[in-house]
Amino acid sequence: MKRLLTTILLTATVSLGILAQSTSVIRYAYTAKFQKSKITALIWYEEDENGDLSGEIIYTSSKHQTPIRVFGRVYDLGGTVRHTLFEYQADGEQSGHFEIDHDAITSALSGQWGDMRNDDSQRRYTMRLTRIPFPEDKGGAFTPAFDIQGKYVYNYQHHFKGNQGGSVVINHLKGDRDKKYVHISKYDPQIAEYEGNLIPQGNIFSTTLEECGYSFTLTVYNDFVRVRTTSSTDKEYDCFGAFTTLDGFYLKVSD
Repeated sequence: MKRLLTTILLTATVSLGILAQSTSVIRYAYTAKFQKSKITALIWYEEDENGDLSGEIIYTSSKHQTPIRVFGRVYDLGGTVRHTLFEYQADGEQSGHFEIDHDAITSALSGQWGDMRNDDSQRRYTMRLTRIPFPEDKGGAFTPAFDIQGKYVYNYQHHFKGNQGGSVVINHLKGDRDKKYVHISKYDPQIAEYEGNLIPQGNIFSTTLEECGYSFTLTVYNDFVRVRTTSSTDKEYDCFGAFTTLDGFYLKVSD
């Protein structure tokens, strides 16, 4: 494990666009029927200018129909645009993942869903997807937040033994109400950690760790934090080891 401990004034990358959810988000909504099962779902999410996805999946075939938060990314596979999303339970555990593929020429849809809660589970379903109008009572998934105190987490197993994932804890720095103290810890596959003080200006912060040149941004939304690497891949090796970064979507689980 390599611990990075520093106190640093982060450079804010604030623009008018973060004062309210960007009007440039792209919205998607589908009904899904899981083949060879009785499972049905409503899926809605928004895509921001960075290719991040945020929304919900609601299992309409279940008794309670509790919305489950989903986060993910857009990938261009050359002729196919893939939306890869992960389900987050209320405690931050990733319980499932799914891909929705859009054929760039025909606009045809295809989808797959996979289980993540059991190391030994191989449950996978093909989803039959139907586009629907975006629900009027949904949206605002990228609403910025300016009170960033709280605990944000995600955990997953993804068919590996043992827990992997990450956490972000943001608290007021004792004695200084204008500063925030942030601790980020992630195990994927090695431990990466960052500790430092923030001076919030808007909801986006960026910095470079002088010890190894690793750069990242931290963006705070209404119920999650997005940490994104902005430096080259070799800097990840210098700081934390192979394939390990602070990247991720961290769901807020407590104040």
